Parts: sequence; C-alpha cells; structure tokens
Amino acid sequence: MWSRPARCRRSSSIRATSTPGRCCTPTRMGNHRLSRCCLNNHRGATRRRRSWAMNWFKKNMWWLRRIVELPIDIAAFSIIAFFLVRLLPGDPVQLSLASRGEGYTHAQYEAQAESMGLGGSIWHQFANFVKGALVGNLGTSTVSGKPVTQEVLSRLPSTIELVTLGLGAALIFALLLGFLYIRSSNRTLRSAIRTYASFATSIPVFVVAVFSIMLFYVILKWLPAPLGRVSSGTLPVVTGFPILDEMLTGNWAQLGETLVLYILPVGSMMLTYTPNLLTQLIGGLDRELAETTTQFQVAAGVGRKWIYISIFRRSLSSVVVVFGLIFGGLIGGAVTVESLFGFGGIGALAVRSVASVDFPALQGFLILSVAFCMFVFFLVDLVNMWLDPRRRPGVANQED
Repeated sequence: MWSRPARCRRSSSIRATSTPGRCCTPTRMGNHRLSRCCLNNHRGATRRRRSWAMNWFKKNMWWLRRIVELPIDIAAFSIIAFFLVRLLPGDPVQLSLASRGEGYTHAQYEAQAESMGLGGSIWHQFANFVKGALVGNLGTSTVSGKPVTQEVLSRLPSTIELVTLGLGAALIFALLLGFLYIRSSNRTLRSAIRTYASFATSIPVFVVAVFSIMLFYVILKWLPAPLGRVSSGTLPVVTGFPILDEMLTGNWAQLGETLVLYILPVGSMMLTYTPNLLTQLIGGLDRELAETTTQFQVAAGVGRKWIYISIFRRSLSSVVVVFGLIFGGLIGGAVTVESLFGFGGIGALAVRSVASVDFPALQGFLILSVAFCMFVFFLVDLVNMWLDPRRRPGVANQED
C-alpha cells in the first residue's frame, strides 16, 4: 500500500488529501508552511511552464520576428517617402492655384498650402504627417480633392486582381511545364521547355501585350477592342475587385464580357513571367533529383507520386521568392499593361500624381503600395519557410 514519504508529511492539524504521486493539497492551512516536497513540486511546475513557453517562442521565432519587423519597416519607408517626394521640382500649391485660371494673393497661397498639408516648415509638415498617418489620414489629393487613402484603396484592388490573375496563370503554367520536364523522357520536349525558360527577363511584358493586341484584335479579330474591363455599362462596386463584385451582384452577362476582356492582359503576363518562374523551378528540380533524400526515397520503395510531391515541395522555395518579387514590382509597375488595355488602376494614379506634382497623392501611393508589397514579402517568407524548414533562422545552428 502506498504511503506518503516522511518529508511530505504534515502536522496533524492540517487535513490533506492522500492522492498517490502528488504533493498533499491542504484544505486548512492555518499558520503552517507547505512542506519542502510541495514547494519543490510547485517550483518544478513553474519551471516547466517557463521552459514550455521559451521552447514555443524559439520554435516560432522565425515568423514572430517578422510580424514585429513589418510595421517597423513600413514606418521607416514612410519617413523616407515623405522627404523623397519633396525633392521633386515644382510647387504643387502654385500649380493648384494656377489651374483655376485666376490670380491669387499671398494669403490665398498660405491658406491653400495649409489645406494641402504643405504649410509651415518641413518639420511642421512632418509632424502633421505623422499625426495623420497614425490615424490613417494621408492627406487630400490636390487634383481630385479626395482623401488620398480613399483614392488609393479604391484603385488598388483592381490592380491586385489583374496581377493575381496574370501571375497565378504564369505559376500554374510553370508548374505544368515543370511536371512535363521531370516526367517526360523525350529529349526534344525537355529541350523545348529549357529553351522557353531561357527567355526569362529578355522580353518585356508590353512587347508581348502589343503583339497580342495586333494579332488577336487587329489581324484575326478574335477578341474585342482593349478599351477597359467592360464593353458596356459600369462596374458594380462592392469590394473593389471587379470580377468578384460582378459575381456577388449576380451580373453574369457583364462577368462574361469582363472575362473575355481579361484574356489578352492575363495571357500577356502569363507568357512573359512564366519563363522567370520556370527557370527557378527547373534548376530546383535538377538539384533535388540528385539529392540523397530523393535517392533514399527511391531505394526505400516510396510511391512515385509521393516522390514527385516531395521533389516539387523542396524545389518551390526559389519559385515562391521570384513570384513574390514580381508580384510586388507589378503592384506599382503595372501601369503599362493597364494603359494598353484601358484598365484604370493604381499605376495611372502614380503617373497622374507625378505629372501634376500632387505631393499627397504620390506620397500616399508610395506608402500604401510599399506597405502592401512588404506584406506580400512577409507572406512569401512564411510560405518559403513552411515549404523548406531548413531556411528558418536558427535551424542550421540547431543541426550543428
């Protein structure tokens, strides 16, 4: 029969439970102290809880640290953007007043500058900028008179949708060609895939877009004129994403028109950026095929399907990085594609802001675009380290 060790026994005035393996839990303490055994058990439990918390933080530090760094990076770039925009030549206050076609006095000039957030010294402007940025107010556009945040966020979803469809199609096409490359034993097909991958960064997207318009609209007349996202009517606005809004409102006829008008820009982006992704994928596949991990899986009799999945997963790290870099660059650099096909987006706002020296709009465009790009890069890091845990910080040191 189990008996409590002598060191765990208490005074007779303390009633305690006698659960085996656990320190006695008193129901009436009085002025008596816990025994040394109970104190050690409580201290051990506290140490175990602390050790568990420390281990959890160490294991998840690879993404927790990036969450902390993200707002710091955005704040640092916001400060840089504030001073960088003010290096542009021209006086936006004077241009704004001159656009009215009337003369103005010094008092009117000062009042207009104050309303545009350009009054006082540059440090006074910076203080007002920081106060407004903390509450999401990035000023008012000098051209449209609308809040900059509202104007940027109203245009950003349509650009995100276009870029997502274009790069998503490029990623799917690259994965399909990569599967054919690794699966086929036909040397001609493999050489053709490698030749296509060699076109990476050699042909700009606007060249492919112009050629597509000339071929499919001007010569063959298979597709309608590239004059916007809809050929008739107006786009519904629910979320800001045109295709999603048409689906939510049940406007199926207009959705069909929009999808047809998306064929040329999405196809141009797919043909342009697939070689960039395919180059990284083929290099990763060749490297992983020669790894000892793959050879061990083959020797162990692992199914062919699971071997392919393992090889692709280990090869996708560099593809994800390139995908994120292109995606982030196209958020602000899709103005060429949007202009060619009549799509109004965030790029058109940037061009207009520079041409009209619209400081608040250009500043807001830079800050919100870079904030979104940094968030995309954050997601790329998470996906990359999930695909290949060896890339997580500290893993190499743990293995050593």
